[in-house]
This record gives sequence, C-alpha cells and structure tokens, in this order.
Amino acid sequence: MADLVTPAHLWLPERTGSYGDEAIDLAAMYGRVLDDEQRLAVDAMLSYGPRGRWAAFESAVIEARQCGKTGGIILPVTLFDLFLLPPDKIVWTAHLFRTAREAFNDVVGIIDGCADLSRRVKKISYGNGEEGIYLHSGASLEFLARSKGGGRGIGGKRVVMDEALYLAGEAMGALIPTLAARSVSGDPQIVYGSSAGVLGSDHLRSVRDRGRRGGDPSLVYVEWCAPGSWDDPGCQAGPECAHGLTAEGCALDDEVLWRAANPPLGRRISVVYIRRERRALPPAEFGRERLGWWDDPVSGSVVPLQKWIDCLDATSAPAGRPVFGIDVAPGSRSAAIVAAMWRDDGLPHLEVVAYGPGSDWVPARADVLRKHRPLDWVLDPTGPAGALLPGLAAVGIEPRQMSSRDLGQACEAFAAAVTNETVRHLGDELMTRAIKGAGRREIGDGLWAWSRRKSDVDICPLVGGTEALWALSVVPPATPAPPAPVVADRADGWSETNELAEAGF
Repeated sequence: MADLVTPAHLWLPERTGSYGDEAIDLAAMYGRVLDDEQRLAVDAMLSYGPRGRWAAFESAVIEARQCGKTGGIILPVTLFDLFLLPPDKIVWTAHLFRTAREAFNDVVGIIDGCADLSRRVKKISYGNGEEGIYLHSGASLEFLARSKGGGRGIGGKRVVMDEALYLAGEAMGALIPTLAARSVSGDPQIVYGSSAGVLGSDHLRSVRDRGRRGGDPSLVYVEWCAPGSWDDPGCQAGPECAHGLTAEGCALDDEVLWRAANPPLGRRISVVYIRRERRALPPAEFGRERLGWWDDPVSGSVVPLQKWIDCLDATSAPAGRPVFGIDVAPGSRSAAIVAAMWRDDGLPHLEVVAYGPGSDWVPARADVLRKHRPLDWVLDPTGPAGALLPGLAAVGIEPRQMSSRDLGQACEAFAAAVTNETVRHLGDELMTRAIKGAGRREIGDGLWAWSRRKSDVDICPLVGGTEALWALSVVPPATPAPPAPVVADRADGWSETNELAEAGF
C-alpha cells in the first residue's frame, strides 16, 4: 500500500474484526480488483463486534464523484451481505431513479458474468420501479428511488443511501424507526455513499460532523477530501480569493490537493481531464466536486431578521441625492441596483431601485438613473459586478471601487445599523428574503463579508444595499429637493418596489 491515499477523516468504533477480506475476495471472484483505498474502506465498513454483529449502526463513505466509491466500496459491501450472510432483505436507494437503475444494471452485469453467483439467483425483476435480485436462499436486493419523506416503505437489514447529499431529514425520520423491529433478532445497518454536501445536505452534514469529530460508537466514517475549506482555502489571496482561472496561487489549481480528494487520479482519472474540468466548471462546483469542500450554511441569520423588520418605515421619504450600489450574482444570473439616501432626520434610507435577470441591462438602466444626479456609484470590482465596469464606462459612469477592507467594514457597518435600528427601508421583499438567507465568510483581521456560497438565496440586493450604505457615509451629503418621481412598471421578470415614487425612482 505504498501509494495509498489515506482518507482525510477515518473513524472506527471499537471492533472485534472485519469481514473486509471476504468481501474483497468475493469482488475479485466476480472480476473486480479493488484499489488499496477501496480495500481500506470496505474493511472499515464491514467491521464487526461481539457475536459477529455490526460494530456500527451507520457507515458512511464520502469521496469525489467517479472515484469508484459505488462500484468499488458500496457494491462489494452490499454483495457480500447478499450472497454470504444469512438471507434477508437489502434495499438500495438513490435520489434519482436513473442512479438506482444504473446500480441495478451494474449488479445484473456482475451476476451475468459470474457463474458462481448466477446459479444462486432465483429471479431478476426488470420492471420499471420494481428492479430487484432474488436468491434461492430467500435473500433479496431491491432498488428504489427515494421520494420525499418516503422512508416508511423502506425496510431491510441493510439500507443503502446512495447520493446521500440529497437525503432529506424527514426521510430518515421515517426510515430509522422502521428498522427497530430488526434490532433484536436481526442486525440492521444504514450505509451512506456521497460526494461533498451541498447547502441542503442537513442529514449528511450531521453524519459528517459526527464522523470527523470521532468517538461515536455507532458510526464508521471514511472521507477523502483536500485540506482547507471555502472559509480557509489556503489560497495566496486568502478567503477573499475569487477562485477564477486567472487567480494567482488559487488552491483550486493545486494538483496535490486534487490527489488528496481523488485517490484514483492518474490511475482511472486523467490529470489532463481534471484540468479541463477546472476550466469548464464554476469554481464553487469544482471545489465541491474535486476538492471535497462542503457548502456549509451559517447558523441563523447574520443580521437579526426581527431587527430588520423593526427598521421598516412604509412612509420613509428621503431628502438627499442617492448613492447607487450595484451587484451581480455569480454567473450573471441576476443583478441589482440599490439606492442609499439621507432623510431629513439624519437616518439613511435604503431602497432596491431595480432587480432583474441577467446583468447586461445594468449599464443602460444606470444611464437612465443619472438624471437623479447621484452622489456616487459603488461596486466590488473583484466580484461578478466587476465585469460591468467597461459597460458602465461606456455610458460615462465610473463607480467607486471597493477594496476587500472596504467591503468588510461595509458589512460590519450594515449589520450594526440594522441591529441599532439606525437605517430605514420600505419593506422590499427582495432585501428581506436576502437578509433571512444570507451567510457570511471571514476575510481576515476580524472582518467578514457576505458569502454567496453559504447563502441559500440570491443576495445581490443585500450586497448592493450594503455597498450603497457604506458609500453614502464616505461622500459629502447634499440635500437639494428630490427630483420628480418616475414610476416603473415591468412584468418581464423585473421587481421594483411599489413605493419607489416616494423616493423619486
């Protein structure tokens, strides 16, 4: 095992031994020689304790896609149970029917190619939604696609949860009690197989946290991933790295990290192909799929939602000229222009002026907004909005460009203004939704910024508002009479505040 890529996280409860060698031999018999990493995982997942009962109720393997965890780890474990242990029902589930069907086809191919196994098979059911392998011994292996909350219909001594990153917590709440009846006479076990989790992977994340922490007597945990995370990526630019193709010293380009998260790299996966993936995939996708960096939500709202609601003033009427903040979502999926203006009482007023799909509309819209004689324009040039700089320059607008420190101070100031109720707004649903679902990331020196990866909503209205509020505080205030109102009414995917007329937009 000189070339073994050791898992970043490996936890085994106390055990008497393992059936791993038998499962590895069975796999070799049907023509599948396992890698050293696969052997290690199979040995761990088939650990047993006193009287030969499973050492753990749950076992999990987390590894990048196409690295062989399904065919080289979960299948050998499952087929060992099906063919060599006392007969019982085994259920294999996946998030998508297509994935469950692929696993079924793989098992059928194994059986068809191995006479020692095929003669033990009584029947193979190919019916759509009724795929299954049934042995003369009475053992069975059934394949199902998971439905939301559909754990009640799943039973068996072994339940495989493939694509576990999409596993709903309510499904597990329905499933786990159904295994209780087997806890005395049987020996149930749940198997999780997955790549790194997404924001909605609540159940798998709890398994991950238990496995990485260690000490759990009811869990076997094996995970390959690269060092680092989105909050601490190890990039030359630190957490504020944009992870783009031109980012110097970006961890996403470190091929040593690729190897740590993808054990078969150079054997079954081409390094050249991963380089192509790096160019083709968005950074967030590549980091999750190839480095094993999880998308983790924040716990609770960064800004107290009730405090934001308490800042609402449906009659707010700003008296000063605006500062406009511009922000764009990743992939230019959407964009927002947000205004910050002083009121007569000295409090700032925030308002979403325009929000819509794409971002190519922003320069033209900004050109129209120039009639309101804005005090300033502002954006983050290192984010997606930076791509708009040439288009804005073409219409004669040169925004103030924020530094990372500016952005961190702006976020801190925004949170303080809301918490202290020293800002006013009109109750725009876009901002409220963004505040409710926004996450944060640390950017060093005690500062933080809004995190798109940790947010489960589009936060470009919030980012634009944060920037505008900051810029309002750094330009000299001016309070001439507000311009005549211009009311916009669009029905093509745009969203504009109904009360915009009060602010003059």
